[in-house]
Amino acid sequence: MELKRITLRTRPILFDRVIQDIQQSLATSLPWLDHSFGRCERLVKMVNGRRLYTPNLYLGKDEYLPLAPDQNLGNYSFFVIDEPEAVSWEIGQNALHKTPFSLIVWVDMRYIDGTDERNTEDVKDRIFKAVRDNVWVKQGGFSINRVYNKAENVFEGFSLDEVDNQFLMSPFCGWRFSGEMWIREDCEPPQNYLIVEPDEVLWITDKLTYNVYSDSFWVIR
Repeated sequence: MELKRITLRTRPILFDRVIQDIQQSLATSLPWLDHSFGRCERLVKMVNGRRLYTPNLYLGKDEYLPLAPDQNLGNYSFFVIDEPEAVSWEIGQNALHKTPFSLIVWVDMRYIDGTDERNTEDVKDRIFKAVRDNVWVKQGGFSINRVYNKAENVFEGFSLDEVDNQFLMSPFCGWRFSGEMWIREDCEPPQNYLIVEPDEVLWITDKLTYNVYSDSFWVIR
């Protein structure tokens, strides 16, 4: 199966909406990024009696793509949604969802600037500025307040042994940009509801059920 440079969901909901905006901005800002993947899934398998956890991207038809460091994938990025997810809401208002998240980027330095200087700080700075300055999130938002460089931190939560694999040894490098992501859920009224402008509501009585949503419309049944 041929991989697209940007893997997008046909119907993104909640955090996937924010993630896809970031994906597209990363691909635009970083021409050397071969693949801008979305949210990964943490899968487990038993090997020699041990549980091994790996990041995977669902491709469809029960097929997964492992996202462990692999030079055959080129330079790539993907997202990890952590727990817990916080939800706050009030009657008549769309729920606000917040979650810790991480953006993991793994690269082969030889294909970025063509030098052998291993200027990892320069590449990290490019990634950070691409996320900070060039991402336009159409709905929701995010913040990044931690950056990890050590192998045990970049792939925290996954069973990837840097001692055996040396996946951050020259010419490879990786980072984990962590923070918080938030979005307010969409709210579509049931079919038996009528939506009208606020100034049209002049005759509400106790026999009607209504809610006020964040867009200032009245929903009346």
